[in-house]
Amino acid sequence: MGSAYPAIAADVMARYGKLQQAEVHYVTGMDEHGEKIAQTAADAEKTPQELVDGIAEEFQDLWELLDVQPDHFARTTPDKHKEIVHEMWQRCLDNGDIYKKDYTGWYCVGCEAYLDDDEMLEGHVCKIHQKECTLRSEENYFFRLSKYWDDLRKHLEENPDFILPSSRRSQVLVWLEEDNKRDFSISRASTSWGIPVPGDDSQVIYVWFDALLGYLSSLLRPEDPATLDTVLERGWPADVHVIGKDIMRFHTMYWPAMLMSAKLPLPKHICTHGFLTKDGMKMGKSLGNVVEPVPLVKEFGADAVRFFFGSCLSFGLDGDFSYETFIKRVNSSLANELGNLVHRILTLLRKNLPEPTSPTDLVESPSEFDDHPVRVAATKAPATVATCYEQVDIPKAVATALEIASVANVRMNEVEPWAKLKKTTSAEDKNLAIRELLVMAEGVRICAVLLSPVTPGLSANIFAEFGLEPEGQLSWERTKWSWDVPLGLTHSILDANSVLLLVRWTKAKAALSAHRFGTVAREMIFVACFWPVAQSCKAHDRYYCAVCAILVQVLAQLYWCYWAPLRPKLWLEFSRPNCLEKEVKRL
Repeated sequence: MGSAYPAIAADVMARYGKLQQAEVHYVTGMDEHGEKIAQTAADAEKTPQELVDGIAEEFQDLWELLDVQPDHFARTTPDKHKEIVHEMWQRCLDNGDIYKKDYTGWYCVGCEAYLDDDEMLEGHVCKIHQKECTLRSEENYFFRLSKYWDDLRKHLEENPDFILPSSRRSQVLVWLEEDNKRDFSISRASTSWGIPVPGDDSQVIYVWFDALLGYLSSLLRPEDPATLDTVLERGWPADVHVIGKDIMRFHTMYWPAMLMSAKLPLPKHICTHGFLTKDGMKMGKSLGNVVEPVPLVKEFGADAVRFFFGSCLSFGLDGDFSYETFIKRVNSSLANELGNLVHRILTLLRKNLPEPTSPTDLVESPSEFDDHPVRVAATKAPATVATCYEQVDIPKAVATALEIASVANVRMNEVEPWAKLKKTTSAEDKNLAIRELLVMAEGVRICAVLLSPVTPGLSANIFAEFGLEPEGQLSWERTKWSWDVPLGLTHSILDANSVLLLVRWTKAKAALSAHRFGTVAREMIFVACFWPVAQSCKAHDRYYCAVCAILVQVLAQLYWCYWAPLRPKLWLEFSRPNCLEKEVKRL
């Protein structure tokens, strides 16, 4: 999940840029060289190339599963990348910034780096990998980082938003204090798996010098010559790098200095995210608490995973994952707040609105809607959400978008349109109910556009239900208020109600998975049982059928109070809807 976390955040930013009609080139990928890769390949009885080919395939399968859509998957073994690395090396060499010398230091294979004292624990143990470093002495090529020390500090001072969040910028300024001035090694003699140093086959280029240049080579098109001038023509510099805080030194010091040496522009922003923890503890395979993304997506769906990791964790800080929190947040915001609102609007309108009718046709003047709380929330939200996305404050962007749904739910409970649409009510009450529902529907439509960078599948489902264009045709212009009435509000566009299916199955799955991890709530048990029973109910509004609701709630209470203690493993056996149905029938 550590790799998926920044990929989701970067995908959200890329999708937002495309909504704004910007020319977006979203790159993710992998570095493929270095001693660590060679050792892992040997342990697996594979060649390094076979190993990295398999890893690349796994990553790309994962991105597809998460609905992450990079424009380019960067790799460092293609010939064009090697040509870019060689040209960069030559530029730095010609500028007098590469030299050779003997060096002794503590080396971490996991980090692929010599570590300073502040990066190690007592006994020369790497803080990140919790493994003892090796004392090495070898002759390497070095880059004159010290030559650019003052230039780097000046750039950070003149561009306070170069490193985000600002606390990380402060850390880099500490590293750049005069007493810390030094150069860094850019070649290795200890492994042959890498790009050979031009003119010296006894050394390979250091994996980080090589890997950072993937940002440049990834801009090349198949027909392009592999030159740094072509990279500039294809759009360099990048607007933003998204990186983990553990590789900040490489990106905020080494990388800018290399670009300065080669006379290339620097990226505009470097956004750093924190570590993921699980249940308050740092994730690690040795602790057995790693969260694997594939089972999580298969269990809950891509939108639920994207929603939690994109919007429920503060991007710049360390974020904690627990199944209980994950389930509560997804159910609370996506299923209850938004999903049920969509269902109530569609159910009532499709039953009571025979043909598309604008709410402005139901009042004497459109100005009557000027102070409508849903319209006020929906017209204010886009500007705030845009600012948040541009500042990589995804949680606030999502919270602002969902505020529209929250206001609409409050309005729904105040107006009670279901009561005003009964056969015995007056025409005036029915008119009021219809126009209120239409205003809420427009608020939901805008909310779906605003959320589409984070939950593209859910937003596409809402648009499909409303009878609107698919996600690929969305633009930020669609966040403007419209009085047009979508065709889907008068009758069902789809054969299956995909939005409601998402809501119901999110809750049902959440109940089962929550029980596996010992955090069942009675409401979740109720919803999980309710799904198959509601399916068989012949009432028009199956999901809110009062008779079924009372019946299943009683059954759920009986299960919880009397039967569950006798069958603690029951819910572990459930994997398909028919299992639930059989169990409810048996109860």
